[in-house]
Amino acid sequence: MKEGESRATRVSAKEVKSESEKGEVTMQDEGEAGDALVAAESMAPTQIDVRMDVTLLHCQGCLLPLKPPVFKCDAVGHVVCYYCRAGHRVVCSRANTHCCQLDKVVGAAKVPCPYKAFGCERYVVFHEAADHQRVCQCAPCTCPESACTFVGSRAMLVGHFATHHQRPAVTVRYGRSWSLSFSLSHSWHLLVGEEDRSVFLVSLCPLGAGTAVSLLCIRPDSEAETGPWFWCKLSIERRGGDKDYDLVLMTSPVISNALSTGAPPSCQGMFLVVPRELLSGDTLTLTVRIDLTPPAVVAPKSTTTPQARAPRRMQ
Repeated sequence: MKEGESRATRVSAKEVKSESEKGEVTMQDEGEAGDALVAAESMAPTQIDVRMDVTLLHCQGCLLPLKPPVFKCDAVGHVVCYYCRAGHRVVCSRANTHCCQLDKVVGAAKVPCPYKAFGCERYVVFHEAADHQRVCQCAPCTCPESACTFVGSRAMLVGHFATHHQRPAVTVRYGRSWSLSFSLSHSWHLLVGEEDRSVFLVSLCPLGAGTAVSLLCIRPDSEAETGPWFWCKLSIERRGGDKDYDLVLMTSPVISNALSTGAPPSCQGMFLVVPRELLSGDTLTLTVRIDLTPPAVVAPKSTTTPQARAPRRMQ
């Protein structure tokens, strides 16, 4: 009996111990599950990408992107912007109900910049996308070289010129004169401002017995309206003696062109006419100075009437 009781006691102890171990394991599993749930909740995304019909974010009156405050008409439930709510009565009824929750949706709905393929990584509020697009630094431009199909941002254009046309852009500092040599066998050359990486296009165009030289800044028109603005001085001087030298000189505001539809026509806007005798074979050596103009001086945003300055001989 004692031996049997002892054996039973041992078996019972083993069972209790086994059940105890099972209980410990079960409790441990529940704790780990709780920790995993907390970890999962902490890792839950605060933002999500959603696909939806873009017309749901448009005013049903003017068909433009909705922007707060947003209103809903009382009859059918059309969603309209603030400017269309009063005139909506001609459709079905006046839009009197202000949709506060929809204000939050349209104010937070963001889309990638339309120029994402050209390097812009920004996400912008949907109703502000058009404004961003007009000033985006990654807005695409075309290569001014004929028959070249390149399309990319201004930064891409600089690399494209160096890689595919073997003509690296020349870096210049504003407010200084630079003596630069350009091959006449190429119609276009690039300059880059050291301070802000603005890109300038130098055009060389045959004109009669000479060559017309012009300079423009590659940037969107909207950026040209807000600045910075530039002023350029182009000159060529050749001394023949103590008192005899030839000089051609032009100073003018720098016009802007986005190159979104191709290169501008040659000899357009203000340009400098360089006579043949001031050329060095196939090379044009030109002194270029680009200055930042003060805010009070507004440079023209579009091309002006062509004007040329003939060479003069000074004694």
